[in-house]
Amino acid sequence: MNRLRIALIGAGTFVRKAHAPAYVALQERCQVVAVYSRTRQSAGAVAAMLPQPVALYDDIPSLLAVADLDAVDIVLPIPLLPEVTALALKAGVHVVSEKPIAPTLALARPLLDLHRQRPGQVWMVAENWRYEEAFVRAAQVIRAGAIGRPLTCDYSLQLPVAPGTPNYRTAWRRRGDFPGGFLLDGGVHHAAGLRLVLGEIERVSAIVAQQRADLPPADSLSAWLRFANGVIGSYTVTYSAGSSLCDNSLHVVGSEGSLRVTSQTLTIQQGETCTEETFGLPYSTQRELAAFVESALTGAPHHNAPAEALADLAVVEALLEAGKAGMAQDVARR
Repeated sequence: MNRLRIALIGAGTFVRKAHAPAYVALQERCQVVAVYSRTRQSAGAVAAMLPQPVALYDDIPSLLAVADLDAVDIVLPIPLLPEVTALALKAGVHVVSEKPIAPTLALARPLLDLHRQRPGQVWMVAENWRYEEAFVRAAQVIRAGAIGRPLTCDYSLQLPVAPGTPNYRTAWRRRGDFPGGFLLDGGVHHAAGLRLVLGEIERVSAIVAQQRADLPPADSLSAWLRFANGVIGSYTVTYSAGSSLCDNSLHVVGSEGSLRVTSQTLTIQQGETCTEETFGLPYSTQRELAAFVESALTGAPHHNAPAEALADLAVVEALLEAGKAGMAQDVARR
């Protein structure tokens, strides 16, 4: 198998922005051969971005029945992910599915059980933050002892969802029919970044609020975190408003220094010395999809095992439950 034959299940905004361009860049190792969408217009718009002709489908079982299909990339609304992922796993193809792994742990765990019955089948949950170079480098710096023993962290994010922006136009994100709304959709990214840099989160407490009526069921969260290695920290995020004074960065203070990491920069302070590293192309989505293609072709390991996605979801679910119950919650073990 020289090139992986992939079908795209989904033709929305993020497919056109990230997934389709990534596969064009990776065309020496893979080929998109089919695109599914509920409408032929959307499928055709994605097909027009690809270098080779593709088949268009409006029925997922028919697409999965294609005899020479090697893999599928599932980029669908969160409520639809568990059912379609299960169909793809049962079809025997390699699978990369968008995050979160499912809307809830209860819906996610049966998918892992299903995958365990198919040890030769690659399943990646597409969490691109485990391929963000700045966060990967921050994790390496901490593990190398550059700032001593990490003690505290502060993660503050203002990510306003303005009317007219792509995420606002995807109406399913604003229906409020999956737990946490944007707090889940974006929160698994933040959980992945925190876990990558500082390790497992074991206990959380949170206040959850809906500050804007058009962003149900909630759009803001403020929390404290306790990590298994003793680090304590805070995590605050809002999708309701923003400020140019916020740099959306993770700060970590250690016994012998500190660091600040954003999506493109890592700043390390050791005594009077301060150094900064910057990161650019290729984007993390392309890196993660390259890892998926290589894993499907050769069996090479990747960083986005379903168990990792389950752990990300467990953090967000504990945060939402803490906000609902008004008391601290342990993060569920895998």
